[in-house]
Amino acid sequence: MPLVAGDTSPKSGGVFNNVTTASTMRIRDVSYVRSFLRSRAGLVTVCTLYIGIFVILYEQLVVPVWGYQGFHSRTTLGHAAVGWILAAIPSLWMPTRLERPSQVVYWMLYMLVLVPACLVPIYALDDQSRGPLLFATSLVIAFALVGTIYRFPLLPLPHMRVHSYEFKIALLLLSICSYALIVSSFGFQFHYIAFNDTYIVRAQFQNSIDQAPMLVGYAIGWQAWVVNPLIMAIGLRSRRTSWIVAGVIGEYAIYSITAFRSMLFSAGLLLYLLWAMRSYRAFGARLISMWTALFAGAGALQLVGYSIIPESLLGVRMTALPGLLTGYYYEYFSSHPKTHLGHSIFRFFLDYPYAVEPPYLIGATYFHSPSNDANANVWADAYANFGYLGIIAFTLLLAVLLWIYDSMAAECDIRLATLAMALPAFSLANGALLTSLLTNGMGLAMMLVYLMPRAVYEESRDGPALVRAARAISRA
Repeated sequence: MPLVAGDTSPKSGGVFNNVTTASTMRIRDVSYVRSFLRSRAGLVTVCTLYIGIFVILYEQLVVPVWGYQGFHSRTTLGHAAVGWILAAIPSLWMPTRLERPSQVVYWMLYMLVLVPACLVPIYALDDQSRGPLLFATSLVIAFALVGTIYRFPLLPLPHMRVHSYEFKIALLLLSICSYALIVSSFGFQFHYIAFNDTYIVRAQFQNSIDQAPMLVGYAIGWQAWVVNPLIMAIGLRSRRTSWIVAGVIGEYAIYSITAFRSMLFSAGLLLYLLWAMRSYRAFGARLISMWTALFAGAGALQLVGYSIIPESLLGVRMTALPGLLTGYYYEYFSSHPKTHLGHSIFRFFLDYPYAVEPPYLIGATYFHSPSNDANANVWADAYANFGYLGIIAFTLLLAVLLWIYDSMAAECDIRLATLAMALPAFSLANGALLTSLLTNGMGLAMMLVYLMPRAVYEESRDGPALVRAARAISRA
């Protein structure tokens, strides 16, 4: 029988040709998406999408539900448009590729600080003059100054690597000392804290830590923000399940004492970054696109009435609240005396004008709770101390620190060096630079990466199924 056009019989090969054509088209589509995400246009598009979703969820979900905390929508269309543009401008110069480990800090500051700070104060504050717009503009300029370090060559620092067993012993001894200090002040605790009990436990922790020796505070911060995440990161990179489990257990134990929810999500943050680093060339777009998807998903769960908790954590606590607090710091310290670090390193030389530190001052003023620790980010704290000059000074200090860190990590595995700075980067979005550098262990992370031997993170050929699964997730 003669073959006719479109015949799908086995003899004609029509089915095979159709399948081949469809597969080729899918490959081309995937290739196009990858190329787009690696391009500047793709990065601008994804950042614009994040800003658009942020604004929609803020007005439709955050303001109606959490308006009692100060989330309002009072701005005019013109002021709002300026805020949108300011939030989008950095996408024109932000790094699309992962070339230095400190870029994870730069990206987290953009997603969790700069975008909310360019939008929420303009929408929420009573002050609807040009003041909040000028403040947001200064933050964009400061952010651009930090980004200039990626145009400078790395410093030619001498590299002091220790042996693998020495590094492991150092991590073990540091952990033993930290946990000994923690247990001596809080006892052994390992239990789940209900969502409604979070702030009660935090208040109890704050009262206890104020009466404990200073070293206990450093032990908690260093172990939670640096050592445990680094142990998990090494476990993920070297496919050692025992390291991952040890880090997770340590984070949960500290969560049982502090009720800091960031401890629960530290392992998820590392996996999220591993997935984004699967493609160095599209690191920026992958990082923000996944965060946008999580952000939108949390809002969708609230819209359909399933749960309000994801939006409360992702949309409010981790994103919108830092923007609101930035606005509060600007508003309060624009009309009140600056602190000039009189509560911190200059307390022995200056007369501090307030009875409590800035976070508690803002908590008492705007949230009517003297025990509310309203920590803000690096630039909000800088403005509280020295105004616009403080923003410039602390921006330059942050840029130098990131430049030094990249130089210290020049011979390290870039993925592990990036993971080691992940949690300290998160702390910068919710705390002062000096606090992140000392109490939250940013300085410790820099030193550990500087001393880290290659043998610690060299991957073995055979790994446990659990870690192979984690690596598969990161490649998805």
